Amino acid sequence: MNKLLMLIMCSSFVVIPRALQAAENTKKHVDISDPMAVYTGGALTGGNDGLGAAFQFGLNKGDWGFLGKIEAKKNLDAYRLRLFTPNKVTGTGIYIDAGTDTSQDGITSNYATFGVLQVVPLTKKLKLYAGLTYGKSWEANDLFAETKIIMAQTYFKYDINEKFYLMLNPQYTYGLDGEETRQFYMEFDFGYHIDKTKLVYLQTSTENTIILNFKFKI
Repeated sequence: MNKLLMLIMCSSFVVIPRALQAAENTKKHVDISDPMAVYTGGALTGGNDGLGAAFQFGLNKGDWGFLGKIEAKKNLDAYRLRLFTPNKVTGTGIYIDAGTDTSQDGITSNYATFGVLQVVPLTKKLKLYAGLTYGKSWEANDLFAETKIIMAQTYFKYDINEKFYLMLNPQYTYGLDGEETRQFYMEFDFGYHIDKTKLVYLQTSTENTIILNFKFKI
């Protein structure tokens, strides 16, 4: 794993959580299946790409929210850090996303991006979340060229009823230089709300992964 990236991840989750978690309004209902939801909680995952877990902390203050999340996947061979600030009035969120992946022998793939996400209610039950990010990807041992990337990402979330929902997440990554990156990727989620603080969902993707996720709010 890239040591600098891991140091940033660890330090962020040592200093910030205590200051934010005390201010969080835990009594307020939050739809934890919403891609822009801000809350403190976590997740456990398991599938054909290995086991994983996530922890996040959130703060809601007025029209703004702040979310910090760290995620481990692929039997702890891949890590992701996300810092997200949405506005409840405009439905716009700004975020920093970074990750590292050592699941392939001898390769340490890294990325860091800055993005904007906008929610667009289409109907009472259907919402569109449209995002655009800019950043770079690189390999720690220079096996691949550093590449500036742009990613177009969308979420289509349909609430079947109060318990069940569907979500489709297509995204396309384009490399501006370095490696010739032209990558399409899509996830499909089918979820069930156990109650207001817990849900489970099954996720499949174009990378032939099948993952069962359990998500909870503290």
